Amino acid sequence: MTKALIDVKAGEKVDIFSINAGFKAHNFLADLGIHEGEKVRVVKNDYGPIILEVKNTRVAIGRGLAQKILVK
Repeated sequence: MTKALIDVKAGEKVDIFSINAGFKAHNFLADLGIHEGEKVRVVKNDYGPIILEVKNTRVAIGRGLAQKILVK
């Protein structure tokens, strides 16, 4: 079952299933280490940007972009 990254609760680990965004957004996320097939852990998802842990590094992405990332 897939859902948007914005719907994942803090502390959960998920796999990136697909990214439904444009070329620039794909490049931005790739620079952060976020791409299809990558495992990430949601550190914070209450208000403001979503903080993710990717390969032992914390990164923040906006809520609008998080809506375009599907996870399972």
